[in-house]
Amino acid sequence: MMRAAVYSGSRNLYPHMVTAAKSLIANSSVDKIYFLIEDDTFPEELPPLIETINVSGQPWFPQGGPNMRSQFTYMALVRACYGKLLPEEVDKVLQLDVDTVVVDNIDAMWDIDISHKWMAACEEKNNNYWKPWGMEYFNVGVCMINLKAVRQCGIEDEMIKWLNTEQTRFVEQDAWNKFGAPRKFVKLDTRYNECYCNGFTDHPAIVHYAGFKDWVNDPKCYRKEYYTKYRDMTWKGAFECRGETFEEPKPAPKKTTRTRKAKSSEF
Repeated sequence: MMRAAVYSGSRNLYPHMVTAAKSLIANSSVDKIYFLIEDDTFPEELPPLIETINVSGQPWFPQGGPNMRSQFTYMALVRACYGKLLPEEVDKVLQLDVDTVVVDNIDAMWDIDISHKWMAACEEKNNNYWKPWGMEYFNVGVCMINLKAVRQCGIEDEMIKWLNTEQTRFVEQDAWNKFGAPRKFVKLDTRYNECYCNGFTDHPAIVHYAGFKDWVNDPKCYRKEYYTKYRDMTWKGAFECRGETFEEPKPAPKKTTRTRKAKSSEF
């Protein structure tokens, strides 16, 4: 089984994607990382296991859509389309927000049995957003998605249709919850997504700075030392953490990163 992960972000978030990816490499045996970005090239040389996918030409969410002007933009909306964006051979993928850092080994996450579910994610225990309706609500900023099951049931088309019709508060996260929670979710332990809305643990595996617009400089932000550690770490250092050698890439001409254009859709 290939251990795959995916991040998505607009240009201002690229530096955080790099920090997050270094932390993932340092604390897992991840085989492949996908960066969903707005450009054909990335402003920094990346290790070969990271592949960039330009989603600026995504066909699913038109400019006039009800959620295109939210604080999250289409870079969040396309996270409802991983089954269409990622290669068919990727059956399972770990979705990570760019405001996360992995601080302990998480290889066990890929072994979680979600064969009959859509994803594994943490419940937002401290979020009353949907609780008035008696519903459990899950944070998908960290989640393991069963792409095989998602593709087979065609739920992405339903989510796309809904997101193009209804204005939502947390865009694709609301869509996953509306159509799948809780029956299609496996509950993750809080240590895999430690944040204000999920709760805190003594030994986190993934720290999520959800709720902070500037988690790097906000004095109220918790566990910033982890972000600083991986921001300052080199790619070589990240690979050394898992016992591998890696030479820092030398500057090269533009268009050195591989790019897969977003596929067209029948929707």
